[in-house]
Amino acid sequence: MPTKTGFITGTGFYTLPGITEVRSQEVDTPYGKVYVETGNLGEQEIVFIPRHGKKHTISPQQINYRGNLYAMKMLGVERILATSVSGSLVPAWSPGTLILIDQFINFTYGRADSFYPMDGKLAHVAVTDPYCPTLHKTLVNCADELHITLQRGATYACLNGPRFESRAEIEMVRRLGGQLVGQTNYPECVLARELAICYATIGVVSNYAAGMQSNLTAKEVSENVKKIGPTISTLFSTLISAYPEQGDCSCLHALDEAEL
Repeated sequence: MPTKTGFITGTGFYTLPGITEVRSQEVDTPYGKVYVETGNLGEQEIVFIPRHGKKHTISPQQINYRGNLYAMKMLGVERILATSVSGSLVPAWSPGTLILIDQFINFTYGRADSFYPMDGKLAHVAVTDPYCPTLHKTLVNCADELHITLQRGATYACLNGPRFESRAEIEMVRRLGGQLVGQTNYPECVLARELAICYATIGVVSNYAAGMQSNLTAKEVSENVKKIGPTISTLFSTLISAYPEQGDCSCLHALDEAEL
């Protein structure tokens, strides 16, 4: 049976091209009501959530991360493909670059970043490697087949937002090994692991980080992201078509020995 796939997208990605039979749906989760779109992409049923809402009205701190992920779980999603619009600290990664994120550094505060304790139990989930190795492999394969340049191995630093970062904050991130900076991928990736859902995110470079270019504007970010949208759509559509079944994966066993 095909693996049900979910898509969570950020700034600039408020619709998912190619979806047919689109239906809006309200999911009543233990963390509040979540509005999703369901439909078909090719021959597969998918679930879609734009993090910031259809009109970009939800700030990074106000996103209902737990509700979004739990709604995916309730709807039977077993793998999630996400986008994370990012500022680049690497000169070679210019706006428009796509990068497979494999580590994060968390600088956020005040976010509900765990489901636990849940049902009277506490679990300690391993996130040594926070992103799904199976999805990483298939994304690389699809990118190669499509001749899409997909950089690999980025460390993403998540700050609270919604303001952009200061020059000093970016220098701090650089010294700690960060290569991309954004505002939304944490705690999303960790919550997916706590629900034993395969999760991978592609960093979409929208701009160079503070201090590496002239003054940054939100309009510039949006315009740069729009240019890369069709490429992302093609990559994701190809993956679910070429790999309709996820198969076994370490992510699916994240809770097997997580309770003491």
